Amino acid sequence: MSKRRVIVTGASGFIGTNYMEYLIKKGDDEYINIDIRPPRNSAHDRFWKKCDIMDADLLKKIVKEFSPTHVAHLAAKTGIDVTSLEDFAPNIQGVENLINALQEAGTVERAIFTSTMLVCGRGYVPKHDTDYKPVNLYGESKVQGEKIVRAHKDLNFTWTITRPIGVWGPWEEEPYRSFFRFINKGLYVHPGSGHYKKRFGYVGNIVHEMESIFKAPKEKVSGKTFYVSDDVVDLYDFAEEIRRSLGAKKIMHIPYWIVRSAGMAGDVLKKIGWEGVPFTTFKLDNMTRAFNYDLSPIMEISAPLPFSMKVGIANTIEHMRRVGEL
Repeated sequence: MSKRRVIVTGASGFIGTNYMEYLIKKGDDEYINIDIRPPRNSAHDRFWKKCDIMDADLLKKIVKEFSPTHVAHLAAKTGIDVTSLEDFAPNIQGVENLINALQEAGTVERAIFTSTMLVCGRGYVPKHDTDYKPVNLYGESKVQGEKIVRAHKDLNFTWTITRPIGVWGPWEEEPYRSFFRFINKGLYVHPGSGHYKKRFGYVGNIVHEMESIFKAPKEKVSGKTFYVSDDVVDLYDFAEEIRRSLGAKKIMHIPYWIVRSAGMAGDVLKKIGWEGVPFTTFKLDNMTRAFNYDLSPIMEISAPLPFSMKVGIANTIEHMRRVGEL
């Protein structure tokens, strides 16, 4: 087999950094990172092509010169408190710019467009791929991005959409970075005595699922949408395994109504202008509400997943210690 030539957009971000590390360790492909920001891991600097995906001409130039066979599109504008859809233009016009660049290059075989589970509100399970119910403007921007991909009926490559669920692991972002830190300091309090069943996705498994999509027969992935994550995890068991691995203090339990009241107080503080409120009912619901999305399609092509929860936690703690986050 000839070498793949892989473009990862947004590979200076969380999932992208892990995907680049996978490609580097694999060592069989050629790859570049297209991102407006420098890599989080300085060892990846030599693969970085600085480019804003809103710059259509520069994007076309870089893509055409590299002549990719595979593209993992992870670049995105994020945020839950943004008040204008225009601020999420990279998630909308940026997708259009990338599609045009890939079409013009004419070398692409497979492309993954990363969306979000927030194209539907938390707790709402869509009836089909285009059953949308976005929870905020970020979710709406990703809906628009998905619609742009689907509207192109003449694409000369195989495309797939992914919707990651609760991704955590090395190089992670909020809220999971703080989750590990709070447990480490003995500050995490578990809401009530509940064992909340949730789906979290260890980033190593997410990368594996993306690779599985690239390697699967075309008929199994072409034009399909996949939720990507690990299987069901108990929130308390997850927290307790982190605590044991860190050797931290015993996890405290606080009655749910007290935690809920603290979240409501945070909601009020947020409304009167306090940016960065540490706790709100939105964050509480994110912790306790189940994400019952159907993972059977992705498991059909990617199971078994390579990393257990225990191994993922150990890898994450080792990384956080190495970079000084614990």
